[in-house]
Amino acid sequence: MRAYEEIKPAVVIYCEDENAGSAYLNRICEGLEEEGVPFEVVIKSGDEPEFMAQNAARDSRIGIGIFLGRDGTCLLQHTKMPYNMPVMKIHGRLASAGDYRRLGANAARLAKNVPLSF
Repeated sequence: MRAYEEIKPAVVIYCEDENAGSAYLNRICEGLEEEGVPFEVVIKSGDEPEFMAQNAARDSRIGIGIFLGRDGTCLLQHTKMPYNMPVMKIHGRLASAGDYRRLGANAARLAKNVPLSF
């Protein structure tokens, strides 16, 4: 585990499979970059998406995490929220590219303490 001083303040994105979710991941990153907030992508798989999103938020120095599953399911989580109540959730088959970009932008807005857009 890295020392606290070595961890950059950034939104942490847990991605189950870099290749399967690359189109979705690119859109999320575009939303974060658009708002000027740094992010870190970590390839990590797990059982429950809500649990993984909460862990991503805990690993983030600013307390904001995103989980992107193989099927396109995506969750935005903050450490102060209960693990089973993500700030925003996208179901893979029902979402458009704009939804993923909006989730990334909302993660950045959450970090900047600016109202979210839905």
